[in-house]
Amino acid sequence: MEDTDSAQPEELRELLAQRVEVQRADLADRYLAILRESLFSNRAQVRPSILKSIASEEADALLNFLRQSGFSGAARGEVLHQAGFNAGAILKLGQVTRQFLLNHLENRQIAPMLVLVDVYQEAVIEGFVQSIDKEQLIELERVRNALQRGES
Repeated sequence: MEDTDSAQPEELRELLAQRVEVQRADLADRYLAILRESLFSNRAQVRPSILKSIASEEADALLNFLRQSGFSGAARGEVLHQAGFNAGAILKLGQVTRQFLLNHLENRQIAPMLVLVDVYQEAVIEGFVQSIDKEQLIELERVRNALQRGES
């Protein structure tokens, strides 16, 4: 008897990529709804006019991750931070991704899908946090330079 629970990772990636590609507009709409919902809890620099573009890019980033095994979500996390989104919005995007994919899978595919999506989401969050850290270091350097100029 063949073990169907250990679906081949590449086969699962391709299956998920096909589902995302076919239902891309629906996924982007779901992302857009979450981004709109969290708009006022984000930093002031998030412009409502960019939300549709960000939602579409998020669907593309997920598709790229599924299609390219070496693709990392870290750059995506950095982009989302630079655009002004907060951690709550990032976590909600991940939740939407999981819910969307759950609707399109059989029971035996759910556990491997969750592992795969978690890898992507962890990379997005890592990039997001690294961007925050980088921003804080830049700000600390500005303060240090300002204090040094004040002492002179």
